[in-house]
Amino acid sequence: MDLPPISQLPWAVGHDRFLSAAAAVTGDGACCLFVIDESIPASARSGYAALVIAYARANEPVTILEGGAAALLIRDGGVSAGQVAARRLLNQMSKLGLQATLRAGVAPLTGGVDHAIATARALATGASAGEVAVAA
Repeated sequence: MDLPPISQLPWAVGHDRFLSAAAAVTGDGACCLFVIDESIPASARSGYAALVIAYARANEPVTILEGGAAALLIRDGGVSAGQVAARRLLNQMSKLGLQATLRAGVAPLTGGVDHAIATARALATGASAGEVAVAA
């Protein structure tokens, strides 16, 4: 029996909990979304998500989305802080030689968390490998 990827990553927060945490942000929040290159097999994607979780800070919840994408919540500092966090994570991935198989997008929470996730995903999908695309 195959377990869903979220059950294999006990430090990830569930999607509902991520949405609640994002809705509770009263300051300038953002969503960082990390998309894994299509060349990476589905069976290896939970490992990437686990690395995003490992490199995130304690106050930065991570949820795993379809396709193994990892969404990271930035509670304060907005897009600028999100860009710093995304670059921090990609720099850590570069130490493992994995930066070319991951890209990131950062969007503000101002339009709501669902909009931020969709925007960050679109930005990440359009970014070059190892790069961070930021909402204008």
